[in-house]
Amino acid sequence: MTRQIHAATVVGALRAVATEHGQVPAILDGADRLDHATFWQQAGQVARRLRSLGVRNGDVVALAADRTAGLLVGLVGVLRSGATVLPLDVTYPRPRLMMMLQDSGARIVVGHGHTVGPFTAEGREAVILAEAVAAEPVPAEDELPDPHPGDGCYLLYTSGSTGGPKAVLMPHAGLANLVRWQARTSGVGPGSRTLQYGAISFDVSLQEIFSTLATGGTLVCIDEEARRNPIRTWELMIATGVERIFLPYVGLQALVMVADDIPVERSALREIIPGGEQLQCTKALRELLLRMPECRVSNHYGPVETHAVTCHPLEADPERWLSLPPIGTPIPGNRVHVLDEAGREMAVGEIGELYVAGDQVSYGYWRRPDLTAERFLPSPDGDGGRMYRTGDLARRRADGSLDFLGRADDQVKIRGFRVELAEVEAAVSDHPEVAACGATVAGDEGIDRFLVAFVLPRPGFVADTVREDLRGRLPGHLVPEVFHVVDALPQLPSGKLDRRGLRLLAERETAADPR
Repeated sequence: MTRQIHAATVVGALRAVATEHGQVPAILDGADRLDHATFWQQAGQVARRLRSLGVRNGDVVALAADRTAGLLVGLVGVLRSGATVLPLDVTYPRPRLMMMLQDSGARIVVGHGHTVGPFTAEGREAVILAEAVAAEPVPAEDELPDPHPGDGCYLLYTSGSTGGPKAVLMPHAGLANLVRWQARTSGVGPGSRTLQYGAISFDVSLQEIFSTLATGGTLVCIDEEARRNPIRTWELMIATGVERIFLPYVGLQALVMVADDIPVERSALREIIPGGEQLQCTKALRELLLRMPECRVSNHYGPVETHAVTCHPLEADPERWLSLPPIGTPIPGNRVHVLDEAGREMAVGEIGELYVAGDQVSYGYWRRPDLTAERFLPSPDGDGGRMYRTGDLARRRADGSLDFLGRADDQVKIRGFRVELAEVEAAVSDHPEVAACGATVAGDEGIDRFLVAFVLPRPGFVADTVREDLRGRLPGHLVPEVFHVVDALPQLPSGKLDRRGLRLLAERETAADPR
């Protein structure tokens, strides 16, 4: 059953769960199991250690840990201390992690002994998780107060796709609003199992973690090696009875590609929540969901600066899905505007830039008032609030939902025609001989530009056959001139498609074998 969340912060929600559902498993990590009461107590031990080191509300504390139960204990421990957490993905290159630490001003790093060592230079202190949780328990009357809804909750660095990396500061109130909505709509409750799939530096991981723990659910840990192996991911989900997974579209593609070799009918999976990039409903995805009639797909949209703000539940019948489904309508507490360059609202069917206002608009960019003023503008809603300029293009449908049309600053034109790469990828991926596709452009600006498709093939793939099929379904400027077969598509650490990497790959292939 679903659980209604009334707490003003996710910390308050976890406190209530520890009291009401303390014996329900919170974490499954291989053979290790932590119930909610023990998990809450261990997170409290981490928080008290941080407070003893002088951490106070508003301070930034970094978290650098492997994908284990300790990562989750450390995450909640930092928030219980009142600090703002800076999650560090330990698989990132060290120079990038050092840049984040220096820019954030974090003076304490929480993690395992082998993960925090490289980051304790420049006067930083380490809190070792195993030592903190082994400390003498503190009496209940010394319970730590919950953070205020207006306090900073997390600091996440963007990928740098629109410039240099910069950190987004989200208050507790923003994450709590998202988690309350997710709890009402997901149909999960005490004991329901969700895979802890998202990278900790990816905002969706926080939605995944807290919408599970705050409802008394159970997070199933997956190590990094298994996470990168879709067959092992399926095996773990089936063996542990995972009912829900949040993941980027590229991660979903990977699971779909191997599904023919998996007894998915034995899976307990009931909800797939893709986000972070354009969802494409390929033939292979439809076939998978036809084999799992009890499973539903909900398409989420939202940049790091607001987290997920719209949702589109796909129809129960996969045969009726659009190749590029809408991103849906705003979740409660949020509003969206589709505006032209003069700030006027666009009519239904007209393309404009997408702006987001409401409860989940973050505080802006950490220590970057110039960029914050540029992207966070006064809301036209008359409430004195702000809206975030996403840089994404969208159009409103007659039913009020939104179509996502890519980045405003990354438009592609072929022979004067605007090309939506997601539309090309969806059309190619819909061919029965194609499992997945990433599309980009190559060649010089102007008439010499051409489309390149990188394809993960299915048995029987022949490029000429796919090209001829596309010519019968698409305008000529949307048909790739060149197909390259690859073993994998380039990905960002978050799991999203690495479009810059795709362009570089196309440039190398074109230089080696020009048309």
